Amino acid sequence: MQVMRTFFIAAVSAILLSACTSHALMNLNDRTVPNRLDGSTQTADRVKTGIMAGCLDKGWTCREVSPGLIEASIHVRKHYAVADITFDTENYSITYKRSELLDYNSRRNTIHRNYNRWINNLDAAIRKNLAI
Repeated sequence: MQVMRTFFIAAVSAILLSACTSHALMNLNDRTVPNRLDGSTQTADRVKTGIMAGCLDKGWTCREVSPGLIEASIHVRKHYAVADITFDTENYSITYKRSELLDYNSRRNTIHRNYNRWINNLDAAIRKNLAI
């Protein structure tokens, strides 16, 4: 009986710990494109260049799919994520597209917590590069 109780507690603990790695999927919508440090407004080419530079700074691979749309992907060990970055001269958005080995659950809209951290870091790098 003691062995079954210990096994049950261990199993419940393992389930709870594995659930801690999943968080609500974060999409960043309508982020304001900052003015440049000299106070000038952004052009579409400048926004595209700033986004691509931010991607490269954080280890993301990116490609322009169409005007105003960049697809960014990242490989970390065996994990893989792809996000779409839509933009114009005033706003940009980073939205989840697909992933592998990041425990994405479309019903619960959850994903491994590292994905959200990668998106936050990508956003910070984009904002930095847009301000230059």
